[in-house]
Amino acid sequence: MGIFSRVSDIINANVSDMLDRAEDPEKMVKLLIYEMEEQIGKAREGVTKAVAGEKQLEANLNKNRTLAAEWEGKAGNALEHGDEDLARKCLARKKEHERIADQLQPQWEKARQTSDVLRSDLRRLEEKLEEAIRRRDSLIARQMAAEAQKEVQGIAPAFDKLERSFSKFDRMERKVESMEAEAAAVAAVSGLHRELDKEYEQALKEAEVDSELAALKLKMQKKSEDAK
Repeated sequence: MGIFSRVSDIINANVSDMLDRAEDPEKMVKLLIYEMEEQIGKAREGVTKAVAGEKQLEANLNKNRTLAAEWEGKAGNALEHGDEDLARKCLARKKEHERIADQLQPQWEKARQTSDVLRSDLRRLEEKLEEAIRRRDSLIARQMAAEAQKEVQGIAPAFDKLERSFSKFDRMERKVESMEAEAAAVAAVSGLHRELDKEYEQALKEAEVDSELAALKLKMQKKSEDAK
């Protein structure tokens, strides 16, 4: 996920930069671990927000399912009192809550999967931090040994890699601009059909309510016949 890749990038950048410039490797490693802890703390806040968002979606989903059931019950009560018009209105309200719930269901499932992945990634990063703390002394020794080897290495490969990254970024930007232009064109064309679509959707809604009403009448009639 993005938040964890950024944390990993920061950690890796600190390892490369701080230890390369370290006059006191032990001091720098301690500071590096502090930086890791700080970044993981930020990642933990992000995970908390993601989980909270998932819980909010779940609550909204359950709320709309419950309201749909309540409005169906109200429609039944209205029919029992001979108020068919009120029953139709109650059923229409029920359908609205069902539509909202149907829209929320896939969103909640995706959010739940995302929060599960985020929690897993956070645990992985926390384990890596614990390992870094355990290997602190070893890392200091390895850095001191690596300094001698780094003397003979040039920085050209790093710059080449950076240039390639910038080139990829530019291509992606051009691609996004093209996608935006295509989306604007599609929106312009689709706007001509929106009114007809609205009328069609309204007709479908009314047909659904009529179907619900007929089904409820049959249900109430059967209930009355069984009571006799």
